[in-house]
Amino acid sequence: MPYLILIIGLLIGVYALIRFFTKANPNQVRGFFRIVTIFIYCLILLFFAVTGRIIISIALLVLAIPFAISYLKGRKKSDDKKQEKDDG
Repeated sequence: MPYLILIIGLLIGVYALIRFFTKANPNQVRGFFRIVTIFIYCLILLFFAVTGRIIISIALLVLAIPFAISYLKGRKKSDDKKQEKDDG
């Protein structure tokens, strides 16, 4: 029974993803993949921290800093463009 519920849940999830990808514009899809990548990266960091491999977690965190900075800069630029569009 639990496998049946899992399969039904997976089918609903796949259907929702297909609907999202058919209706979304490229910026929304790009944002979706960024958020999913960040989420997976955070789960990996949490896994290493919980299992006692804190040195690996620190190294991965240091490697993630340039990506976080570029993401925040890109987000700030898009917010500035939206504000200019609203003003003008």
